Amino acid sequence: MWTRRLTKLLLLLAIAILGGSCATTKTIPQNVQRVVAGQPVDNEGMKRALEQDKKEIQAEVQQMRRKLEEAFAKLSTAVQQHWGQKDVKVPSKTVYVKYSQHYRTRVVTDFDHGLITIETLEDKDPNGSLKNAIVAALLTTSDPASVDLFSDKDVTLEPSREPYLYRLVLDSQNRPIRTREQAEQYARTLVPQRVKTRNIQSEEGVKIARLVEIRMVSNFEAKGADRYRGTVDRYSRQYQVSSSLVLAIMRTESNFNPFAVSRAPAYGLMQLVPTSGGRAAYRRAKGVDQTPTPEYLFDPDHNIELGTAYLSVLSNNEFHTVSSQNSRDYCVTAAYNTGVGNVTRTFSKDRNEALRMINGLQPPVVYERLRTELPHEETRLYIVRVMNYRKLYADMGTGAQGTNR
Repeated sequence: MWTRRLTKLLLLLAIAILGGSCATTKTIPQNVQRVVAGQPVDNEGMKRALEQDKKEIQAEVQQMRRKLEEAFAKLSTAVQQHWGQKDVKVPSKTVYVKYSQHYRTRVVTDFDHGLITIETLEDKDPNGSLKNAIVAALLTTSDPASVDLFSDKDVTLEPSREPYLYRLVLDSQNRPIRTREQAEQYARTLVPQRVKTRNIQSEEGVKIARLVEIRMVSNFEAKGADRYRGTVDRYSRQYQVSSSLVLAIMRTESNFNPFAVSRAPAYGLMQLVPTSGGRAAYRRAKGVDQTPTPEYLFDPDHNIELGTAYLSVLSNNEFHTVSSQNSRDYCVTAAYNTGVGNVTRTFSKDRNEALRMINGLQPPVVYERLRTELPHEETRLYIVRVMNYRKLYADMGTGAQGTNR
């Protein structure tokens, strides 16, 4: 009898730690008391609590999405006034965009193509504006408090912190740029010698944009992985997750852009949605049921910890009954992008039956099933990209081990 009670208690505690939200958390102590008293668990009460939590989380997601859409809309309106409708650029998952000087100067860092474009519409001292913007671009750190992506507020430069472009851009003597003196000297080699011009059709009429393009180092994607390797290894060991999987997901989600943002809404290197993956990861990492803020998720260390913790939740909670580590990793990868329900429904409408089916299939068959039958094309392509990138980082794996196919 006490063995059965203990099993129920452990199950309730697991739900509280890994899956419990507000209403669920309040219901669990009541059920613990019922189990201790020898009474059955109030399954209906738990079901109602879970449904209530689901509705609250959905409402919170909608609210955050509206706020982010409003921020994007406000930014686009301000930009369009100067740059025209066809030349509005806003931040995304793999492109950092920062405006200054009343939205007339901007820095666009494209992490997919390794290209940084600094351009200005200023006509009084365009070269001076370009030089200042180049210096700011080269010395901007990944501190979220220093950058407001959705305004024209100047970036706060922090000499004590390493720039996010450090080692991704080299000066004319092939040295990484770390100090203001280096940045200013490099800017002088670019302006006016390498300044280009183009016409902009704006709401204010035709304008001349002056711009400078800076190429990242040829192996910029490998350098991006190197920059965060130590942090990834540390949290991979802590949460028992393969570091190669973490890096592969980071490469797929943001291509190592620390200011990555999407309208999901998702933030940071591993593109966490605050109210779902972010909240579950925060519970796992901190033991507190709290939704992390966008500012918290923009911090690379925080983002990597929570992203790794969320992979741990998916692996050790949602798919813990999948016996093959490879099959589990495939399911976890797909679920990171599309959610657990879409993954299990690829095999069966019944969750338990789906897990039994997964265990009855060889890992390559599980992979092919996900690759071809997941409900969204985005996720079908996602799992292929992640597994291909994982091969590049497989020699760094430290936590849960597995091959790629």
